[in-house]
Amino acid sequence: MERIIFNWMVPRSLTTVFMRSIEARGDFKTVFEPFLPLYWSKRANEKGVSHKDYDGWPTDYDGIKNKIFEMARKEPLFIKECALHAADKLVEDKEILGNCFHMFQIRHPKRCVLSSWKLRGTQKRQLADSGFDASYKIFKRLSELNLQPLENGKTPLVIDGDDFQDDPEGIMMAWCDAVGIEFKPKAMNWKPEWRKEYDHWETCYYDVAKSSCVQKNMEAFLYDELLHKAIFEDLPLLKVCYEYHMPFYEKMYKYRLQPKKASNLSVLK
Repeated sequence: MERIIFNWMVPRSLTTVFMRSIEARGDFKTVFEPFLPLYWSKRANEKGVSHKDYDGWPTDYDGIKNKIFEMARKEPLFIKECALHAADKLVEDKEILGNCFHMFQIRHPKRCVLSSWKLRGTQKRQLADSGFDASYKIFKRLSELNLQPLENGKTPLVIDGDDFQDDPEGIMMAWCDAVGIEFKPKAMNWKPEWRKEYDHWETCYYDVAKSSCVQKNMEAFLYDELLHKAIFEDLPLLKVCYEYHMPFYEKMYKYRLQPKKASNLSVLK
């Protein structure tokens, strides 16, 4: 079986654009949230919930897991996945935990919550759908089993989305070192593309579908503290949500990957 890398992410943490860069490398098959159909199928009866399953993709946990391992028999996989889609099953699945390379992508909960609110136009389900608590379940379980990817299982691999947009090349170089693969400068650019998986939540992916590289501060309002204060006064549930998720974020943030300086790399000289 070829290598499987899981990027356990929280929504609005720039993981889709990170995946675009991995796809541009040409040596990984990228897989977009394979457990999403399972998550949506559990919520099918909720008022206001709709979804589009991937054509031909399983909607049960074992079926999805088997599909992943079947694909990995042919080529290396990079999987962008939100832990909340199946966290309770994943933390008990030693086959996935022990046979895959696991990383985490996070971003300050305030920015994630506000970005999601902008797209949804509602405060509803922000607490359940932000996902830091679910990511931390997997993070904690890997630590308990000594299965983190660095330093013989002791050290997690964490990327902060804002670090990535501030220094995409530096973070990607450091990530390649951590994963043990060559940094490919060409992978920092790609052709704009609408992927079929984006159909399940179209408004979420307009920016990344139009992108050709990592672009800094696409949502400029996320960095205006005075505006944040006004929003949280009017929409206090958003503040409750990000404050709830902050402790999980902080526990992972301290392990975040530091960018590598280009001057230290002969490949860029």
